[in-house]
Amino acid sequence: MRSSAGLLLLAGFIMAFTVLPTFAVAQEQPLASAEALLDATAKQSAGIANLSADFVQEKSMAVLARPMTSQGYFCLRRGSHEGDAHGRAASKDDNGFETADSLLWAYTRPLASGFIYKNGKGALWEGSPEATRPANERESTVITAIIRNILDWISIDPAALRATYRLERPQADKPMLLLYPLRQSFFAKLEVTFAEDLKSVSQLTFTERNGDTVRIAFRQTRVNEALPAPCAVLEAAGSDGQ
Repeated sequence: MRSSAGLLLLAGFIMAFTVLPTFAVAQEQPLASAEALLDATAKQSAGIANLSADFVQEKSMAVLARPMTSQGYFCLRRGSHEGDAHGRAASKDDNGFETADSLLWAYTRPLASGFIYKNGKGALWEGSPEATRPANERESTVITAIIRNILDWISIDPAALRATYRLERPQADKPMLLLYPLRQSFFAKLEVTFAEDLKSVSQLTFTERNGDTVRIAFRQTRVNEALPAPCAVLEAAGSDGQ
């Protein structure tokens, strides 16, 4: 099956999160302030049952006069967000996701497309999230990687982030971290800005090794509120590509 045009947007998104095989970073920096912020955000996000937001994604390249811009929204419904660590671990699938979690990632411009993760399976859609098709093996790999990294930032897993990045906090009075990959990656630096209440991420900015940047700004973030109407597909039956 030929990949959809929408998968190109998804692939562009996952490029911003992909970490390639080992290349250790020798330089070390004091982490006290960065560690404190990371732990605080993890604590604030621990009780999130559902989350939704709009986003604007911009890709700036030296060869382009203007950034490439896409817009959309996402909705997350957590499953076993409560209970002990053993219980949560037992509910996870082979990819490390809690099978009760469901996620809708939707681009509205320039193409109406996206993916849904529900009931432990991923599906792609174009035009409307109600009209899905099962993801093929390559597409499932992309979706799995996207979901893993989205949940890292939505749920704020300090252990996973410390194992992946060297952390810096350049300004103690701002809820922002700089992260440098501990393994070889196409990007050299990731800037993460948290919301003032530390319950969510307001902006991600990736600086690639060639100087190009990818910025994803989240707007109208809703934490533990009723999911908006476009997210209703997460509740509906038959929306997991079956």
